[in-house]
Amino acid sequence: MTAPASAAPLTNLSQLKALAARGQLQVPELFNATAELAARGQVPQAIALYRSWLDNTQSPVAYAVCFNLAVMLSDSGDTAGAEQLYRRAIALNKFFVEARLNLGTLQERLGKPDAALQIWQEILDTVPNIAEQRALHLQTLNNLGRLLEIQKRLPEAEAMLTQSLRLDPKQRNVITHWIHLRQKLCEWPVYNSELIGIPQEDLLDGTSALAMLGASPEPAQQLAAARRFIEEKVNTKVTPLGTEAGYAHRRMRIGYLSSDFCSHAVSILTAELYELHDRSRVEVYAFSWSREDHSPLRARVVSAMDHYIRIDGMSDLQAAQCIRDNEIDILVDLHGLTLGARAGILCYRPAPVQLTWLGFPGSTAIPGVDYVLADRFLIPPELEPYFTEKPLHMPNTFQINDRQRAIGPRPTRADCNLAEDTMVFCSFNNNYKFTPDVFSAWMEILKQVPDSVLWLVSDAETTRENLVREAEARGVPGTRLVFAGRVPPAQYLARYQVADLFLDTAPFNAGTTASDALWAGLPVLTCAGKTFSSRMAGSLLHAMDLPELVTHTLDDYIATAVALAKDRPRLAALRQRLVDGRDQSALFDTPRFVRDLEDLLETVWVRAPGEPTDAPLEQAGKPGVPDPGELAMQPSVLLRMLRPGLHSVAEVGPGQLAQAVRHARPGLHYTAISAQHDPEGWASAVVATELDQLTPGDWQNLAANQAWIFPETLERLRDPAATLRRIRALSTGQVEVLACVNNAQHWLLQAALAGGTLRAQEGGVPGKLPMHWLTRSALQDMFAACGYVIAEMVTVNMPPPPPATAAALRAMAVAAGADPVQAEADAIPYQYIIRAVAA
Repeated sequence: MTAPASAAPLTNLSQLKALAARGQLQVPELFNATAELAARGQVPQAIALYRSWLDNTQSPVAYAVCFNLAVMLSDSGDTAGAEQLYRRAIALNKFFVEARLNLGTLQERLGKPDAALQIWQEILDTVPNIAEQRALHLQTLNNLGRLLEIQKRLPEAEAMLTQSLRLDPKQRNVITHWIHLRQKLCEWPVYNSELIGIPQEDLLDGTSALAMLGASPEPAQQLAAARRFIEEKVNTKVTPLGTEAGYAHRRMRIGYLSSDFCSHAVSILTAELYELHDRSRVEVYAFSWSREDHSPLRARVVSAMDHYIRIDGMSDLQAAQCIRDNEIDILVDLHGLTLGARAGILCYRPAPVQLTWLGFPGSTAIPGVDYVLADRFLIPPELEPYFTEKPLHMPNTFQINDRQRAIGPRPTRADCNLAEDTMVFCSFNNNYKFTPDVFSAWMEILKQVPDSVLWLVSDAETTRENLVREAEARGVPGTRLVFAGRVPPAQYLARYQVADLFLDTAPFNAGTTASDALWAGLPVLTCAGKTFSSRMAGSLLHAMDLPELVTHTLDDYIATAVALAKDRPRLAALRQRLVDGRDQSALFDTPRFVRDLEDLLETVWVRAPGEPTDAPLEQAGKPGVPDPGELAMQPSVLLRMLRPGLHSVAEVGPGQLAQAVRHARPGLHYTAISAQHDPEGWASAVVATELDQLTPGDWQNLAANQAWIFPETLERLRDPAATLRRIRALSTGQVEVLACVNNAQHWLLQAALAGGTLRAQEGGVPGKLPMHWLTRSALQDMFAACGYVIAEMVTVNMPPPPPATAAALRAMAVAAGADPVQAEADAIPYQYIIRAVAA
C-alpha cells in the first residue's frame, strides 16, 4: 500500500500524533505521514504513529494499515512483529491476497517452506476472485512453482508454472524455470509449444544458459543463451576497480570466487588443489558466499585456504572492493552462470587477470573475464570463436581431481537390486542431461544386448515413470531400467564397482560424475560433440589414456557399447588398464596438475615493476629454515615418520615443528593449535586457543588434517583418549597421530617419587609436569582402545640406572607381580615417539 498522491504533506508531527491518539487521523494522512517519516530515516516514529492509529481507530481499512506496518516492521528486522500484523490483516480481510503473499514470503525467509507453501496454496483454494486479480494470481502461482522446485517437488512445480504461462505466455523468467523443470522430469518433448501455446522460438529464447547445455548441441546457441543472461540479469555498465598494471608481489595471489566451498561437485574436485598449492610461489584466497553445511569437505576446504573471506553480506560492489583491497593478482571464478552466480562482481574487474573454470562448462559471456581454463581437446581452435574468453590450455586435462575421495566397501549386486549374470550399463548423471536422442541410443543398446539393464539415479517418481514410459514406447520393458536412491559419497563411489560400463550423456557430458566412475575403476563411454559441455568426458578419457572410449556419433556410440558388452574379455582388459593406470594417469596426478596450473597462471600474471611489497618466506627477519639433519633427535624422528603425500598436518602446540616440516615439504598446509602463537610464523595457520577449548566449529574446520602431531602435549590434555577418539571420528579420510610422550616409568621419575623429591625442573627430568602419567603399556592400551594401530614406536633413551636402583626396580616389579626384566627395560627410555594409524 502507498500514500495517495493527494494526501497532505507532513507539517506537524505532534498534531498528527494527537489526532491518531483520538482516533481522528484519516488514512490518507496516516499513509502520507508515515511514508515521509520513513524517507527522513525516522522509522521508529513512523512505526509508533501506525501503532497509535491501530490502537485507537475503528476503520474498515484497518487491514491495509496492518499490512503497511507489517512491511515496515519486516524491513526493520522485526519478523515476529511483521508476522503478527500480516495475520491480523488477514483476519480483518480474509481475501486480502497481498498480505497472504507477504506472509508466505516471510515464512520462507524464516526457514519454514511448508508453511509458506500452505499459505500460498490457500490463496488459490479460498480467494473466490483470485482469477480476476491477474497480477496477484500470477505471483501466487510463480511463488508456488519456485519454492516447490527448491523443495524438489518437481511435478507440482511444473504444474504451477504451466498454469502461470497459460495465463501469461510472455513471462520469460517463468519460461526459463519451466523448461529446466521439464528437463529434470524428462517430460519430452521439453519444448512442447502446444501445451502452453508459446511458439518454439520464444521457448528457445527463454532457455537458460545452463539448460541450453543439454538442450542444444550447437555452440552458437549456447553462447547466445549466455549473452542473453548477461544482458538481462547483470549490470555491466560499471566502473572497473582494479589496476591493469598489476601489483609488485613476490608470490602470486590467487583468489577463488565461489558459493560452492561446501559439499558440492566443485569442492569435490578442487579440495586437494588448495592444499597442494606451493606456498613459496602462491598465496591462496577464498572469497565465499557458501552455505554452512558443516560437512567434512567444507571444513577441509576452509582449512586449506590461507585467507577465507566471506562476502555473502556484501553487495557486488563491496565484494569487488574487498577483492581489490586484498590486491588479488588472478581471480578464478568457479561459478560461471550456475545457480547463485554473482557475475556482477567480475564486471567490476577487481583483479588485473580474471578467468573462469569448472563451474560452468561453456562461455560465460561475462565482461571482464579474460580466460577460460581448458585443454586442447576440450576447446580446439574451431570452437574458440564461440567463447568471449580466451582459452588457457592445460597440458593434459582441464579437470583436477581429489585423490582423497574414499570409496566404501563394494556392495553385492543383490544389495543394488541387480542380477549377478546381467550386463549392467549405468548413467548416474543428473536427469536433466538426458535427451530423447541419447535415451533412444540407450534403448537400442539394451535391445542389442538382451541380458542387460540400465542403472540410473532419479529423485522424482514422475521422472522414473516418464523414463519407463519412454523405454516401453521404444520397445524395451520398463523392468530393464533399475533406479538407485541417493547414498553417502563413499557408498555412491562403491556402486560403480558393480557396474560394467558407464554410458555418458550428450550434448551435456558427465564431468565430476565421469571422474567418479573412473576413480572407482569403471570405464566410461562418451560421445563427443561440438561444444565444451559435450567434450568434457572425452578430455578425461584422453587424460586416462583411454581414447578408444571416445566416440563422435551416436551410431558409433551404440556400436561401441554393444561390442564391449558382447566381448567381456575386452571390457575386462579395459577395466584392468584403468585400475592399473589410475594413480599414474594425468587425470589423477593431482600434484602435477597443481604445478602445471601454477606454471600456466604465471604466463598471464601481470606483475608491476619495482620492489615487491610483500616479504619473501625466507626473509622477514626470520632465520633460514634449518635442514632437518640439524634438528634435535626427537623432531627429526617425527619428521621422518610423516608419510609421503600428506597435504595437511595439525600440531597441538605452538608450531615448533612447522619450520622443519615446511622446509622438507613446501606445499604442505601446517596448522598450529595453541594459545601461544608460533613466534617465527612458519605455520600456515594458527588456531589461537588450547585444544581442550576448541569449539565444535573449530573441530569441523580441522577435520581434513591427515596427521596430528603431539610434541610432548598429548599427556597435558584434559582427556587424551577422548581427543584421540574425536580425531578419528571427525577425520574425512585416513588419519594418523604422531606423538612424542614422556615415559612416566623412567627410572629418574621413579627414584624422585620414592625419595619425595618429584618436582618440575627446567631442562631436566621431569620437565613440566603432565596431567597424565603414561607408560609404554598405557600408551599401547590407550591407542588400541581409541581405534588406532601403532605402526612405529621409537625410544629416546638416557643412561641406564645405577646397579642399586636397577635392583630396587626389579624388586618392586616382583612385589607387584610384574616381569622384573621388562620393568628394568621400560625404565630406561625417557620418551616414546609413536606413529599410530587409525584402524
